[in-house]
Amino acid sequence: MNDYPDKYCIDLHNYERFPTREVKVGDIPVGALHPIRLQSMTNVSAMDIDKSVMQCQSIFDAGADFVRIATPRIIDVESLKEIKKILHKNGYTKPLIADIHFNPVIAEEAAKIVEKVRINPGNYVDKRATFKKVEFSDFEYNLELEKIHERILPLIKTCKEYGTAIRIGSNHGSLSDRILTRYGNTVEGMVESAMEFINIFVYENFFNLVISMKASDVKIMTHACRLLNARMIEQSCVFPQHLGVTEAGADIDGRLKSSVGIGAILSDGIGDTIRVSLTENPENEIIFGKKIIKNITEKRTKFQNISQYKNTYNPYITQEKYNTLKLAGNKFVVVSETTDSNPDIIYFQEYIDIKPEKKYLTNYKNWKSYINHENIFPLIKASDIDHIKALKDKFFFIEFSKFDLNKNEVLNILLNENVCPVLNFVTENPLGELRLFYKKIGEHHKIPLILKYSCTSLEYEDIMAETGIFPGSGLIDNLASGLWLKVIDKKINTSDLQLDFLQAIGIRYSKAEFVSCPGCGRTDYDLEKLTREIKKEFAHLKNLKIAIMGCVVNGPGEMADADYGCVGAAKGLVHIYKGKDPVVKNIPEENAVEYLKKIITENNDWIDK
Repeated sequence: MNDYPDKYCIDLHNYERFPTREVKVGDIPVGALHPIRLQSMTNVSAMDIDKSVMQCQSIFDAGADFVRIATPRIIDVESLKEIKKILHKNGYTKPLIADIHFNPVIAEEAAKIVEKVRINPGNYVDKRATFKKVEFSDFEYNLELEKIHERILPLIKTCKEYGTAIRIGSNHGSLSDRILTRYGNTVEGMVESAMEFINIFVYENFFNLVISMKASDVKIMTHACRLLNARMIEQSCVFPQHLGVTEAGADIDGRLKSSVGIGAILSDGIGDTIRVSLTENPENEIIFGKKIIKNITEKRTKFQNISQYKNTYNPYITQEKYNTLKLAGNKFVVVSETTDSNPDIIYFQEYIDIKPEKKYLTNYKNWKSYINHENIFPLIKASDIDHIKALKDKFFFIEFSKFDLNKNEVLNILLNENVCPVLNFVTENPLGELRLFYKKIGEHHKIPLILKYSCTSLEYEDIMAETGIFPGSGLIDNLASGLWLKVIDKKINTSDLQLDFLQAIGIRYSKAEFVSCPGCGRTDYDLEKLTREIKKEFAHLKNLKIAIMGCVVNGPGEMADADYGCVGAAKGLVHIYKGKDPVVKNIPEENAVEYLKKIITENNDWIDK
């Protein structure tokens, strides 16, 4: 597998939590098999002490273990003191985290007050990315590393003295020019950026570290978290990971992206704290985060499949693994029992009105009565060998489970060109079953494969949390060609749910892609309102990616792969971007939609609804 590590978790086929070093954040232990911790972040200025205190209390009341506060200026450190003092007086003694960018002095002072500081190796000491081509010789590259080491020593000294923890938070959109010249804006660059800082802290005998790999793209985030764990395993020093999909967005989009990204890593036993980033009230992040953790901790049992310790495919990059089911017309197929929307294949058991332009799936008995219809296909259970033999050269779907893989007769059928396998799951660890199938058959024959998964959750939010963990964790690795999602509540449109779900993963797009940050104390305009307005106006532009960012700290970098967007500039003002470039500056927020539409139209990307 080239230079990629061959191991990043304990067991690929079974859920087992990875035991990291224990890190103390205040009096709360993180990692080392302690409970997965929850956190959120305030979205008001630290200077507004009353609002900050109220928001911290609401977040803690919702169930958070930690609250993070943006600390962009040295004067905000004084606010942290007062916020913490009032919180303690009101009986809220859980740890606070200071979020630092650009200025090491602020981190050093904040570390004397809060229990943890978050620093970004892309802009803490290193030169912030300009996205211009900059060349570094090996000597210059290492010289910059030495400067970083020297400049970070005061923070290490302060944190040792005060018992303060540090999160090294690497972001896909804010890598330094130095890292970008060597690795590009890649997963490898994210991991190397963090590992350089880890090595400095370890060299100085400082181990009170939590590490994070964040991106708005769930596949990039997932691959980075896996590669980070693999690199730490190689060095025999595995620190806890904080998980989150940054700029996940709001509503269904934000929840699905978060549940897929966070759920995929938790499914591999990696992850010790999480944050669901939503462009909403911060309390909502905790409420949904608890649903993700519940799905992991309450449903997963160990050793339900044959153990697998080495990677059977490259888990750090995106690769095609199965052929497309050509008869459906889309690269990734949606199967649904809902007829009032637009799935690629409609499954039915009772008589329905057959339309010649659609594809249908039904049981063998029904199919025999429709045998003259070329757009209706039979679904056969693997145990019905007699029916399968009767089909001869007809194209059909075969439903099977992992237990059927022990039968040579079934295995031979699955390899036929006129068959589309439908994998049904029988254990509490379906991800392990899916990976087991790929190991046994997928790498030898690129058949189309449809996942048939029945949700046990009832409420819509619970379904989003459950499906993010699975089948999301499998689809991130392209371990299927199609999805057949079943829910208990028949009022839920499973076709629409699946399309939203596939868009969150980046597999198939049915509407515009939106990237929006949750906002913080650096945001100086009504981010939540503008996000709603932009989504309403531009949702039909399904070939575009549009970003709505709170400020210039991470905004330009995090939205670098977006087609268009806006970034907070000053009080009530935003810049309009095309790609990485600001094309209109300092627009009043109430005019942002108008100007964004104008720029999209001028570049011939506008389509009328």
